[in-house]
Amino acid sequence: MLSSAPLCRCICGSRRDDPLDPNRALAPELESIGDVDDSPSAQAKVPGLLSYCASSDQPLRGVPIREGGLWLLSAEEEVAMVTLSLYVNGFCFTHKGREHSFSLSPFALVRNCKFQATTSDGVDLSTFKCFKVSLFTQGACLYFGVRSSTGEEREAEEERSRWVVDISRAMRLVTQSLFPPFSIACEPLASVGNTHRRLMAGYIVHHEDAATASVLYCELHAQSKEQARLMLYENELCEALLLSVPISERSTCCEKVGISCSCFSVEDHLFSSRTLAERKLWLRAISNVKVKLQNRAPSPTCEELRQYRGAIKEYIRTSRGAFQGQAPMDALLQRRTPTMSMLRPPPEAPEAMEGTGAEAPPPQDASSPKALPVESGNDAAAEVGGASGGA
Repeated sequence: MLSSAPLCRCICGSRRDDPLDPNRALAPELESIGDVDDSPSAQAKVPGLLSYCASSDQPLRGVPIREGGLWLLSAEEEVAMVTLSLYVNGFCFTHKGREHSFSLSPFALVRNCKFQATTSDGVDLSTFKCFKVSLFTQGACLYFGVRSSTGEEREAEEERSRWVVDISRAMRLVTQSLFPPFSIACEPLASVGNTHRRLMAGYIVHHEDAATASVLYCELHAQSKEQARLMLYENELCEALLLSVPISERSTCCEKVGISCSCFSVEDHLFSSRTLAERKLWLRAISNVKVKLQNRAPSPTCEELRQYRGAIKEYIRTSRGAFQGQAPMDALLQRRTPTMSMLRPPPEAPEAMEGTGAEAPPPQDASSPKALPVESGNDAAAEVGGASGGA
């Protein structure tokens, strides 16, 4: 493991040679990240729409925070030793004389996997402690392994675990770097009528397309007339409504399965929360609303809305440590200028909207093993039932 100084410099400055400002990592906004904010300011902390490039070909920042040898399980059943260099915002390696570089986004995951087969060259894949890095909105999935021998399984397991944890931390840093300072809000805005049925609200990353991720202000509304809604605004002032996602008793609500992965989907819309605790809270609140819809519960009264909001606030307060966010930092993705399609108002029939959260198949090239057997497990999604579990 290399020094942590390059990692800190990459976060606190936009380039490796930028001066390091230690005060940025101790910003006062961090003190209120875990609170419940029920008195929003009259001026938005985020002017306009926060939109970022989410493609995997962005430049890697600074110097590697870790380098080491791993076995790449590539196409054509080839197993090759490569040197993987992990950066604060991605990773790279060289294979067959070609450098492969991948920047990370909020829509990526890493997890252990296992193969039970032998390649055409006689390589027994069961002797490798494998893991996969899935950039699922980019259609890329890479498999790496640590080779173990008799009596050394524990060392190989530990080495794989270190790689998986380090890569998952880089993914979390990229995601958290995109968020402005904010606290989960439960109370509606007195001056904005659309918010009066709010149960909870906060910033969340929304997958626009393979190249774009936008940080939107998401608001969950209580059930009314056999459906609830997720309302997505430009910022916390809730003046510019960009998208309205209906939730019915049959709506699908799934979480992506990965180490420290905060991705989840509602119908065809893919989201990524700031922390694992916030994903759990969103999924739990949505699940509770679905239960009420399944039981044909009437629209809640004002008193019932106050009780629902109070329960959410209490949950946040009792779990305050889990809701502490990352200190404010420079975004680790390139900023994008919003297009007119991103700023479009929601259609009159939101049920007809098509999302872009579907997982694309991995490409068939030298960096994706097309001929390997199916691994054990499934990283696509786990549907959330009555209450969501953590990652």
